[in-house]
Amino acid sequence: MKIIPVIDIKSGHAVLAKQGQRKNYQPLSTKLCASSEPIAVIEAYLNIWDFKTIYIADLDSLMGTENNTACINSIFRTFPDINFMIDCGVIKPNYQPLRKTQYIPILGTESFDKDMLATLNKNYILSLDFSTDKLEMGSPSLYNNPELWPKNLIIMTLALVGKNCGADLHKIKHYLHHYPNHNFIAAGGIRDLNDLIQLKNLGIQQALVATALHNKQLQKSNLEQITNC
Repeated sequence: MKIIPVIDIKSGHAVLAKQGQRKNYQPLSTKLCASSEPIAVIEAYLNIWDFKTIYIADLDSLMGTENNTACINSIFRTFPDINFMIDCGVIKPNYQPLRKTQYIPILGTESFDKDMLATLNKNYILSLDFSTDKLEMGSPSLYNNPELWPKNLIIMTLALVGKNCGADLHKIKHYLHHYPNHNFIAAGGIRDLNDLIQLKNLGIQQALVATALHNKQLQKSNLEQITNC
């Protein structure tokens, strides 16, 4: 199983995400990393594990205020061997990755509608965004239309982010059962090794994690176990 750490960036700082209430997110200072400087947070992640992929959300861009493009380009230069999955809410950000595979776009259903996706090639990851366990953040037709989907999709329940209550297993089971030809990435609510084992047993091969790393409920020994089983 592949664990992908998450950084949410707002006004140039890594912030502590909780339940999708982005306007209230504050610069993080945690057991893992006292600094909210994004590069310091990535270095803290790499001190736990040799992560090959990291997920970044540019919250300012997603909210339509500013953007953190300069910060993200600096991250590309600082970590040339890491690949980044980036959700910024726009199709052509002014990113300057050092190589083609260093940047993988995330297109979220909160930002893109069916007509927009229909015009694109499928060289991206689609995030099926839910504000709660049942409330879709986008056109309902995007959530059951595999003809529009790329191979890889994220199941993101924002209400569970940082809540320490476990992943949305019911929703994940639904998508795994009804759309077996796609690869689903779990996001939101993952607390510890037991949650990851549950997801792996369902058939999930990738998971986005932040809070469990920052509060040290997931440590090196846990990552060794889940990535090798």
